[in-house]
Amino acid sequence: MKDIYQLIWEADQNENGVRPILDTHSGDPTEGFVKVNSRLDETDQDLRVLTELEIPEHKKKTYQLGLKLFDNFALRERDEELDTAEERTEIHNFVDAIIDTAPMQVAREYVAQQTGSSLTRQRWYNTLMEMWFRKYSMGGDPHLSGFEHVIMGEQDGSKAKGYHFWYKYYLDDGFARLQDGIYQDAFPELQDDRIHYSGTKQAKDQEYYPETVTISYKWLAPDYEREALRPLFKKIGGFFVGCSIEGLLALGTVRGHLGINAPKKAVINGAEYDMKLYHSTNRRHIRTFYPVFLRGMEPIIEPPVVEPPIGPGGITPAAPGNIRIIAAAINPKGDDVGQESVTIINIGPEATQLNNWSIVDKNGNYTSFSIPSIGAGDVYKIVLDGRGAQLSNKGGKIKLLNENREMVHLVSYSQGQVKEQGVTTLF
Repeated sequence: MKDIYQLIWEADQNENGVRPILDTHSGDPTEGFVKVNSRLDETDQDLRVLTELEIPEHKKKTYQLGLKLFDNFALRERDEELDTAEERTEIHNFVDAIIDTAPMQVAREYVAQQTGSSLTRQRWYNTLMEMWFRKYSMGGDPHLSGFEHVIMGEQDGSKAKGYHFWYKYYLDDGFARLQDGIYQDAFPELQDDRIHYSGTKQAKDQEYYPETVTISYKWLAPDYEREALRPLFKKIGGFFVGCSIEGLLALGTVRGHLGINAPKKAVINGAEYDMKLYHSTNRRHIRTFYPVFLRGMEPIIEPPVVEPPIGPGGITPAAPGNIRIIAAAINPKGDDVGQESVTIINIGPEATQLNNWSIVDKNGNYTSFSIPSIGAGDVYKIVLDGRGAQLSNKGGKIKLLNENREMVHLVSYSQGQVKEQGVTTLF
């Protein structure tokens, strides 16, 4: 049987989740996608971690219902929460909308099997309300809730606590006023960009798996009650990327359910995660939930590139950047040998001769090739015979080297992006 967390992830992707991909790839707008920046090692405070998002119309409902909850909570952990009748209605409308979604059904069936009991819709509804929305007190903080902490984030002095939902981060990083509700006009200091990026906290190989990111950032958090923006710092923060709110809550509900022995680790799209979860003091509610990247199931190593031999001839190299990788057949149907390929394009204005260029895989294996002439705007497919470069189905990088052994172009991909056989990956 597949990992329960993988089953929930797939169910969510097939319904309202959007596919996480690196920004070196092209997404399918009909199914939705979110692009993760492949240059997280930069420290520019304006760097956007999630560079592009497409949520198709048929997937928007639960995002829109969840958005109505975003301004319902007090920012400070120590503040009391005064729920209005309208806010309570918004919560019940949201839970009623997500309870029958595919990831929630998978989670509900798993809990029922593990407990050996009948789990009616009403009992499941009560479980979600108790774990995520019921208020509890802890450590002197009077009105806490799992949903607020995990989805929204909270203030503890100068620190941002929680804040583990990618869509909330995406909105705060350029589209924040979409979540401000009635405060848009009454609170003129509100601005769209409330994220200042501070740097990556990615683990080794995590860059190949866009399903999660781990970063450091400053958040200009809106304190609606006091009509002020609070500059908060998140020293290290991680979240899944691409799951819907209900997908994230389904993962957390399984991990945090006290009546079952759910795994503490998950394998999702080829990467292993520690599913960190903490309960309230009375153990009845979720305090926090987030993933910690542990490893790719096939560790990706970057040894020195084996240098291909230089052939004779005084060929003038193509202009830097004019030859690029645009596609690859990474997971062909049947036997991979002789069917994997890499497609390049000449974006320059003139025809170019490529003599003794190379395709290099993640392990430093290379396949050399020569092209007498590739015209302006033309493409060329290099078929890999399996004796040199080989494209792993577990994720990796593809390098393009010129005749001087200089890297001309680099693309990367994750296991999740090549899981379907016979599909060509676009970069």
